[in-house]
Amino acid sequence: MNGRSKISCLSWNSHFKAHLAASDYEGIVTLWDSTSGRAIQEFEEHEKRVWSVDFNTSDPLLLASGSDDCKVKIWSANQRGSVQTIESKANICSVKWNPVSERHIAFGSADHHIHYYDLRNAASPLYILEGHKKAVSYVKFISNNEIVSASTDSTLKLWSLGASSGDATSKTMYDERPRNIRSFSGHVNEKNFVGLSVNCSGDFIACGSENNSVYTYSKNLVNPLIVHRFGNALDTVTGLEVADADPYHFVSSVCWKKKDPDVLMAANSVGGVKVMKMV
Repeated sequence: MNGRSKISCLSWNSHFKAHLAASDYEGIVTLWDSTSGRAIQEFEEHEKRVWSVDFNTSDPLLLASGSDDCKVKIWSANQRGSVQTIESKANICSVKWNPVSERHIAFGSADHHIHYYDLRNAASPLYILEGHKKAVSYVKFISNNEIVSASTDSTLKLWSLGASSGDATSKTMYDERPRNIRSFSGHVNEKNFVGLSVNCSGDFIACGSENNSVYTYSKNLVNPLIVHRFGNALDTVTGLEVADADPYHFVSSVCWKKKDPDVLMAANSVGGVKVMKMV
């Protein structure tokens, strides 16, 4: 599968297992059939680079994208044009659907905030989560009412959207105001996208760092539980990994194994890939 430009984000469809969405630096969102390697659909309405794309887990036809053009677009796989657009005042860095809803969506923005919308009333957000000091580069749902965010202020933040009091499409889904539960710090992130991932149990959060390390946090502790430094060579005498001393290398992506809460994959900015297991 060959795209037109650099790929910024990928998202698998949880219902149609062969379908994969990709966003790129040209502002195009492409829906692929990974079995045939064929592009099924191309969405070309964004005016600038698209940083993030995400398939909805409740409705397999819906996907969302967020772009440097300050817009979030909602697409249907069986329509050529977008079905809805949210206009923001700053670049969109990350967009994620609520895992139990086809109507609720969150995005992280260069305005330092997380914006949470009900698409039935997209004129204004349900909530704006404020607390980061720099751009919000990632948002991930831990559950239907908990979000973790990453920012170039070198922190992660865990947010509660309020206690669930109804199904995901109910206007009374949340009966409390959102709040920041805790902040996590220890990793270094001031300018790059370093990745963010939550394991399948929702207990552990991983991110990369600009000191070429992977940081794993427990959801309940503010300091890192595990720090693993990437290396780039093996010592020819001892056979041990030698730490990479280049200050410009960083861990750029992390991903927990879908059905194993202890296995984590990470990649760094010079092409190194590691699979790690918590013991």
